[in-house]
Amino acid sequence: MKFLVKIFRLLLLAIWFPLPGILAVPGLFMARKGIRRNAGITRIWAAGCAKIIGIRTKVHGDPGKFPGGMIVSNHLGYLDILTEASIFPIRFAAKAEIRSWFLLGPYIGMSRPIWIDRSSRAKSAHVAREIEQTLEENISLLVYPEGTSTAGDDGLLPFKSTPFEAICRVGKPFLPVLVKYAPTADRHPLAWYGSMTMLPHVWHVLGQPAIEAQVHILAPITPLPGEERKQLAERTHQIMDEQYRRLS
Repeated sequence: MKFLVKIFRLLLLAIWFPLPGILAVPGLFMARKGIRRNAGITRIWAAGCAKIIGIRTKVHGDPGKFPGGMIVSNHLGYLDILTEASIFPIRFAAKAEIRSWFLLGPYIGMSRPIWIDRSSRAKSAHVAREIEQTLEENISLLVYPEGTSTAGDDGLLPFKSTPFEAICRVGKPFLPVLVKYAPTADRHPLAWYGSMTMLPHVWHVLGQPAIEAQVHILAPITPLPGEERKQLAERTHQIMDEQYRRLS
């Protein structure tokens, strides 16, 4: 029975995946308005994927009160993307190498992401300007400052300060968010991290009756006058790590 559930969900995902992509096509030709439009379509795409996989999300806090901007989150794996993008209309910030991946690269490209490319100063400067403009236009941009996914058993990893540079320049409040998953009946980890191979992990996830995701929206944080990116990263980490440990 579990095998049939996995196959059924795979078929539904295969049908669902291209549909929002078709809706996103007009947004490719709409300048800045297309970015906001496709962020909303990304939310529809993620909500559909989450429903098919069986993710049941309980949100603590009101996402509607956040006008848009940077969303800073802990990172437990690929399920975070579906969970959080189903709540917020998000513009992705993806590594440039993903752009050349077969099928997935062009598909992500249709969402009008910010391609993170630090191969030269000029490209890094372009990325920084694009991030700042996205924040100034109140388009939600999700970042994972831990820099990698973890099991989530020992709190949050120290934050890398790079994502906070744009926040300091723009000076707008940003939203800290914490994600946790309830243990499954078979105790198989839902976090995807380290040397785990993705396909076996996805295959096991597809067989879960349901996945309970807890999303905790914390109070927005505003950069202090004169606060540098490293200071802001450390202050944000302290706030989020303390709250995360209280939830454990």
